[in-house]
Amino acid sequence: MIAEHYWQARMALDAVQIEWDDGDGAQWKTTEQMVDACLAALERPADKVEKQTGDVGLIDKQDKIVEATYVTPFSDQAPMEPLNGTALVTADRVDVWHPAQQSKQAFWVAADESGMDPAKVYFHQTFVGGAFGRRIFGDDVRMVVAIAKKFPGRPVHTIWSREEHTRQGKYRPLVAAKLRAGLDKTGMPAVFIASQASKGHFPVLADSPYALGCIPNVLVDARLLPFHVITGSYRGPGYNSYAFMVETFIDECALAAGVDPLEYRLKLLANWPDPGWAKVLREIADKSNWGKSLPKGTGQGIAIANWGMNGKPEAGTTVGVVATVEVTKSGILKVHQLDAAFDCGRIVNRDAVLNLAQGGVIFGLNMALNEGVNVKDGRMVEGNFDQYPILRTGDTPQVNIHFGGLSGHDRFSELGEPPAGPVGPAVGNAIFRAIGKLIRSTPIRKHDLTWA
Repeated sequence: MIAEHYWQARMALDAVQIEWDDGDGAQWKTTEQMVDACLAALERPADKVEKQTGDVGLIDKQDKIVEATYVTPFSDQAPMEPLNGTALVTADRVDVWHPAQQSKQAFWVAADESGMDPAKVYFHQTFVGGAFGRRIFGDDVRMVVAIAKKFPGRPVHTIWSREEHTRQGKYRPLVAAKLRAGLDKTGMPAVFIASQASKGHFPVLADSPYALGCIPNVLVDARLLPFHVITGSYRGPGYNSYAFMVETFIDECALAAGVDPLEYRLKLLANWPDPGWAKVLREIADKSNWGKSLPKGTGQGIAIANWGMNGKPEAGTTVGVVATVEVTKSGILKVHQLDAAFDCGRIVNRDAVLNLAQGGVIFGLNMALNEGVNVKDGRMVEGNFDQYPILRTGDTPQVNIHFGGLSGHDRFSELGEPPAGPVGPAVGNAIFRAIGKLIRSTPIRKHDLTWA
């Protein structure tokens, strides 16, 4: 049977006594156990070498060695509109009304699941109440059509509850990484070694100027973990985790060298053949009044990253962020301002670019401050927004998007995903400069930020 309305269906589902077979995933009793497995994996031989240049054995001959370990959690896309869709299947036609992220893919999924001639399948794209990667897989479209097939001639609206949506996700993966750098006499990294452990998304850590020529001796390797949690797209998956790790680590190297973090990055990128990186850094530094005198408990942090370069200069979109934050002595964090600049080459629609950049920055801020789902006995714990906090309008800082970082290079790269990467490390770096506490994991809300 199908219900006449959603609440009737919800009550009926709650009344059903279901016995689940937890499967092999039940071996993971807690999130902490999974994090420990990631950290332990960092100490074993790698499953794969992603990047190797020069001689990393030279690290022991450098003046200083900087070492740090970072962790980012499983995260849910958390769109405001849960998965849903409506389908009407008849003997000679299929209609689907659906908020797909990729309507062409959804059309072919509907045709495949219904078994209908594609010429008789009609996909009606509706507005999308958020997606962020969760709606690109087509699994929701397939289920919508599969259920409607059982009731031919009757339109059926299939809705996931918020709890079902959150606990049956395709999450950003849990990632751990151990980074080591050997600094030469000038304080600049001569050797960079990055060990990472996760379920996937490995190549991203090797895809940065630091690993592609700015540092002469580099080793990036990876370990694959047998987690049962299904992972998937999440506004720059992998990229946003590694941007947090690498850009936090670069600040730690700058601290060890006694060099301002902005100047340190500019020195690192001095010979990088993509002028957009330095231009973005100078733009956000200028517009945020970088280096201004601030009272104790207030600080600025900087970070820069690129999504989509795939190992090539003047490719993808580079985004830089300066965060200005304040931390009270009781540990309450207030992000006052985020200044962002970008280089995607060229733009066509300034308003659309502004909208994408603002949304990406706010998404990245919420991701860093709040987001993380937990596992208990193999199952996801969080189900609704009372357990999975989302940034509220009143907590959103002043977001300034600056267009002066554009290089004018002959490309038109995307703006939806790139801004999510550098926000977290910029905020974490600002917290350190405000109160002296290093942020090496997210969500930041779980850190003790009290100071005296």
